[in-house]
Amino acid sequence: MGPVRTLGAVTVSLVVACLGTAARADERPLDVDARAPPDPEAWKLGLFAGAGYLGSANASGATFGAGARWGLGGHFAASVDLGYGLLDASSTIQDRWWVIPSAALVLPAGPVRLDFGVGAGVGTSSGYISWSDYAARPFSPVWHYTVPAARAHVVAAIALTPRLDIFARVDLASLLFVGSQAGSSDTTWLALWIGVQPRLL
Repeated sequence: MGPVRTLGAVTVSLVVACLGTAARADERPLDVDARAPPDPEAWKLGLFAGAGYLGSANASGATFGAGARWGLGGHFAASVDLGYGLLDASSTIQDRWWVIPSAALVLPAGPVRLDFGVGAGVGTSSGYISWSDYAARPFSPVWHYTVPAARAHVVAAIALTPRLDIFARVDLASLLFVGSQAGSSDTTWLALWIGVQPRLL
């Protein structure tokens, strides 16, 4: 099993384990009221973590991310997240890092909460000839960029319990100001991931 598949299997297993742990931690039985979506006005601070697919042109792999979300009234939210992913391309092994704050419009759709967001932060993209080069020390990529990054995202979340949501998320992101020497396959990514979001406040 290659490193990308191993990363995907491990991170998905972590999400499943978090789901089970969070569900057992909430010992209160669900009643009719608890099944209804919580009032968005009462939704303040929460953490989130998830894993899933990461892709770019002619490359695919796995990703995981974690962050915090702050609800600003019923229809706005701010968040920040840290993510990492590995990509297996035709001629290179690539990785991506990012730290991106975002702002989102929040729309309730029955029991589902939808976040439509945009953000800007810092992203990194690196390319390696082989897995051995990726794992080698010192750090020796064929190419490497750490520059500003921009991203759009859509989140669909639903409450499992009054203190825990699950979500599916789509991200579309790109590094900025990398110059004409970098192709889009080395500087963009699409992430499709699922995760859990415990509520703290």
